[in-house]
Amino acid sequence: MAAMLLTACEKGLVDGVADVAPAGQAANSVLQVRTRSGGSVGGEATVAYPIAVYVFAGEECKAVQTIGDEGQTLNIGLTEGTYTVYAIGGASSSDYVLPTADDALATSAIVLKDGKTHGDLMAAQATATLVDGGTNTVTLGMTRKTMLIQSVVVKKVPTAATAVSVTIAPLWQALTVGGTFSGVSGSQTIALTKQSDGRTWTLAGESGEHVLSPSSQPASVSVNITIGGATKTYTYSCSDQLEAGYKINIDGTYTEAVGVNLTGTITGATWLGERTISFEFDESGSSASEPNNPSDPSEPSEPSSDFPAVGDTYQGCYVLAVSTIDETSAELTLLSPNEQAATTTGNADAALAALGAVGISDWAVPTKAQMQLVEAKLLSDDASLSGMKYLYRKSNDGLGYRALGAAETAWPTANTTDSYRLRPVAVVSITKD
Repeated sequence: MAAMLLTACEKGLVDGVADVAPAGQAANSVLQVRTRSGGSVGGEATVAYPIAVYVFAGEECKAVQTIGDEGQTLNIGLTEGTYTVYAIGGASSSDYVLPTADDALATSAIVLKDGKTHGDLMAAQATATLVDGGTNTVTLGMTRKTMLIQSVVVKKVPTAATAVSVTIAPLWQALTVGGTFSGVSGSQTIALTKQSDGRTWTLAGESGEHVLSPSSQPASVSVNITIGGATKTYTYSCSDQLEAGYKINIDGTYTEAVGVNLTGTITGATWLGERTISFEFDESGSSASEPNNPSDPSEPSEPSSDFPAVGDTYQGCYVLAVSTIDETSAELTLLSPNEQAATTTGNADAALAALGAVGISDWAVPTKAQMQLVEAKLLSDDASLSGMKYLYRKSNDGLGYRALGAAETAWPTANTTDSYRLRPVAVVSITKD
């Protein structure tokens, strides 16, 4: 009877146990692995599943198991000895390339698959010593390894913008099995979506986007705005540290006088507590290159208390038109002080960035309506330009030319073998105090 009872007890101990003992050795001990959150604030702490569990004896990986959900506990059969247990939460095999037991090291990277974005990655580590016939239960407290970009809102973007995104760098490129990081030059770009008002761009979805923590401080945030096929990037250095385990909300307003002004808050999530960090950015952080012919530095860089009028100079550019949006904001149509030869099949679009003026980013080939304003301005300044051919963009996005001073009906399609002049325009938004 005693023998039967002993046999029954042994079966109960090893039933459901994954036996990963080396070949020729019987598993005589059980390592039981459970997980918990690493503390909470307001009951918000969670554990990200699935969890990949790596068991090492020294530098050799002995087992890789997965905890699929909150109710699961791993029971791993091993021989007696001391083991190091690593756990990576939120690393699904559908999104990441996970090292196997045959090739895993503590320094092996958990690599994100092409086309995938990071989840809520967490990590934990513990040491367990197993004795012959014993069971050692290890409870792993998970620590978050990502930041959550919870919301991004950029307001008053010029209506001509075709794309807006935010880039954060430098970031770690990958999380390792051991819960450390590898690769110091990573970055993550988050595309924004235009809203119904045509001037507000936001992060799509309600769940936000996870990014690995910065590989060095201070981290930088860049705002990328694409207009007319050209992208201008404003890069700013954060005065406060961005860290894993924090939620980040970015709220920005585009104003032409200073580029992009951004204010943001970082709110501590779950076990890290609560704190708020505010930061501001201005045009001095822009990474855009200077144009070949910068505007006269003596020109005022700030708008006056009233909106500029047609015929005024704004940031070194001639004001062709003014459209008031409300009491504090307006859109200006500006004419660049620079021009050069361009052909319809050659460098018209490519030349735009070089023909701009300092602090203005929206340069484009004039539309037909804008070309009429340009023509009036150019001929009033220099009557000898009459007959000179200038490019404009037709409603079907093709290019045509305007021979200055020609009959009103003469708006032909451009001859691609000829050379034309290009004087770009920009529509910018300004806000007065």
